[in-house]
Amino acid sequence: MILRLWIVFYLFGLPFYFQQDNKVICSDLKVLVDSVRLQYVPDRRDNVYDISVSCDDNRAVVRGVTSVAEAKTELLNRIRSVCPDIIDSIRVLPDENLEGRIYGVANVSVADLRTTPGYSAEMATQLLLGASMQILQIRQGWYNVRTPEGYVAWIQRGSMVRMNREQFQQWECAPKIIFTDDYGFAYETPDENRQRMSDLVFGNQMKHTGDDGMFYRVRFPDGREAYVLKSQSSTLNEWKTTIRLTEESIVEKALELKGIPYTWGGTSVKAMDCSGFTKTVYLKHGIVLRRDASQQAKTGTPVDLSNGYDKLRPGDLLFFGKKQVRHVAIYLGNKEFIHASGYVRINSLDPEQPHYDEGNAVELIGARRMFN
Repeated sequence: MILRLWIVFYLFGLPFYFQQDNKVICSDLKVLVDSVRLQYVPDRRDNVYDISVSCDDNRAVVRGVTSVAEAKTELLNRIRSVCPDIIDSIRVLPDENLEGRIYGVANVSVADLRTTPGYSAEMATQLLLGASMQILQIRQGWYNVRTPEGYVAWIQRGSMVRMNREQFQQWECAPKIIFTDDYGFAYETPDENRQRMSDLVFGNQMKHTGDDGMFYRVRFPDGREAYVLKSQSSTLNEWKTTIRLTEESIVEKALELKGIPYTWGGTSVKAMDCSGFTKTVYLKHGIVLRRDASQQAKTGTPVDLSNGYDKLRPGDLLFFGKKQVRHVAIYLGNKEFIHASGYVRINSLDPEQPHYDEGNAVELIGARRMFN
C-alpha cells in the first residue's frame, strides 16, 4: 500500500512540487530584474533596460537588451547566486548586428522621434537637421537612438542617415552652415524663385561646401547639394561669436516665439511643448538643455523662492507641479512668465493681473538659473 502511494506521488505529486518551486524561483528572479533596473536605469528616458525572465520546461532564461553593460553584469551575478544554471540571452547595446554603423545624423528639417517604433506611438522629442545621434538597435525600419542631450527614443530610418565611425567623424569635423531664421528653404539652384530642395527651420545645420553670390552652397547628410540664402544663415563658427547670453537676450528670444502652437513632443519653431520651448530659447544661445521639464529641473543652479519672487531674474526657468514637475516656463520679470500652453503665451504670478495663471501659480515648486 505504501509503495503504491509513493508511486502515485512520484507520478503526479513530484512534478507538481517541482513546478511550484520553479514558480517561486522565477518570481524571485523577476524581483532581481526590477531591482537592478531601479539601480542602473531609474529613468527609462536615459537608457534602455528591457529584460525579462521566463521559466519554461524547467529552464530559466533571462533575455532582453540593455544599453548599460554594468547592469547586465550585476544582474547575472545576482541571478546566478539563486539560479546557477540560468541561460543568458541578454544583448548589450549598441547591437552587434549594426556592424559598427552606430552613428546617425538627422536628414530632414525636423525629425520626429517616438516612444516606441511606430507612427501611432506617442511623440517623444524631435531632432533638427544635422543633429547627431547614437544608434542602439533596429526594429522594423525604426532605429532606437540616443540624442545629443542623452534622450532615448525611436526614429524612422527615412529621417536620418546611418554612418560608420569614419563617416561620422568626417561629418562632425566638416565646416557647417547654421540656419538662423525661424523658417526658410534650401534651393536646388542659387535662385530663390526656382525649385526648393527642403524646408528649413532655426538650428538646422548643413555642411558648408562653398559660396555662390547671395547663397551658401551646402550638402545634406545624405549627400544632396543645395543652396541657402546668406541673409537667413551663417557659418557655424561666426554664429557662435555673435551669441550674447544675457537676461535681456533670453527674454528677447523667448518673445520672438510668442504665438507658436503647442505640440506634445515638439522641440522646433514649427511647434513645441513646454520644455521644447525652453530648449529652443536656450538653443538660440548655443546651450542644449535636457529634454523634459523634470530633467531640466535637475540642472542649473537653484533659485531660492522661500521668501517670494524677489530673487528671480529674467531668463530663470520656473517649474510647476505638485509632487512631480509637470511644466516649465521662462521668467520675464515683474512676476510675468512665458510658456508653451496651447500656444506660447505670457502669464502672471500676480493675482491682481488680468493674465494671472492661478493653475500654475499655486503649483510653482522651483526655479533654476541656467547661466552665470
